[in-house]
Amino acid sequence: MAVLCREIIKQLEAFAPRHLAEEWDNVGLTVGEMDKEVKKVLVALDVLPAVIEEAIAINADMIVTHHPMILFQKIKSIQSHTALGSKIYDLIKNGISAYCAHTNLDIAFGGTNDVLAELAGLYDVKILQETTAQNLKKFVVYVPKGYEEAVREAIVKKGGGHIGAYAGCTFCCEGMGTFLPLEGTNPFLGQQGVLERAEEIRLETIVTEDGLQEVLQAVRQAHPYEEMAYDIYHVEQKAKRYGIGRIGTLKEPMTFESYGAYLKEKLGLDAIRLVGEKQKRIQTVGLCTGSGVEFMQRAKQMGADAYLTGDIKYHEAQRAIEMDICVADVTHYASEALIVPVLKEYLQKKAQENHWQIQVVESSVNGQVFWHK
Repeated sequence: MAVLCREIIKQLEAFAPRHLAEEWDNVGLTVGEMDKEVKKVLVALDVLPAVIEEAIAINADMIVTHHPMILFQKIKSIQSHTALGSKIYDLIKNGISAYCAHTNLDIAFGGTNDVLAELAGLYDVKILQETTAQNLKKFVVYVPKGYEEAVREAIVKKGGGHIGAYAGCTFCCEGMGTFLPLEGTNPFLGQQGVLERAEEIRLETIVTEDGLQEVLQAVRQAHPYEEMAYDIYHVEQKAKRYGIGRIGTLKEPMTFESYGAYLKEKLGLDAIRLVGEKQKRIQTVGLCTGSGVEFMQRAKQMGADAYLTGDIKYHEAQRAIEMDICVADVTHYASEALIVPVLKEYLQKKAQENHWQIQVVESSVNGQVFWHK
């Protein structure tokens, strides 16, 4: 089955919802057409010239990356002799779309930070810095007795009724409903002009604000009444909470020097920069992929003995020593390139589920710009 670019994007944004991205970020389709047919996707960390050349060589229709091709640049013109203009020209000339999921993929569960936490050997992983939380609504609907189970199933199938780690949470109570069908109605119970009394069930549950309309639509289809009565209330509770960075614990404490060696091997680094006491025993570790030194203080406040991120500067390293927290600079590239095979596997799975006739290829381009002699 052929697939359009928009369908691939829909699945990617189910994994890393666009609304999770930071306000300053530039995520989504940067170059290309939503309705273009896609047969081959190339997954990479960055839209580098070498990645575009690779896409052209394998006849890819779409490049999916973590880093945006256009982020902080102020674009006044697009000219083929400039670095950015050349890339845009090459993409358009060869009919290749470019899509990115950036901070939304950092924040999403199963995204860059969770993958790094797993590679770093962390357990009992929690969000380091909360960025957003889903709003909840209480949804109440009145159903004629005998039809409450069909309506309850419709709610649950559309994701209503989730409270923490529990699904299908609803509450029912019986009561007496009254209604007077007016002229032009086609009542499920009673007749026009006659006051009807019916045994009804008050069915209530909790739904996310984002999922409310979908739940409403499903309930209307399952509800027998021509006009169903329902209420929606604001509640103070929040649903799923999202955030940047992660913090967790190692199974057993180890020296920072040993942990540094462990990270170097796990991330395939030829060298690793470490800040702090070599023999300090650590167990609680905070992290943020990419350039996340701004959350180092937060990690310390949450009890971290060590912190992992990329792009550590000299004065930031000094501050870490003053704070008595060990820091490993795992490089921007290595801390995020690990998401590329995850995205490839995810798209392959979705292709299989949706019977898409597409090929998903992981880029062979090594975008690590630092090397050691």
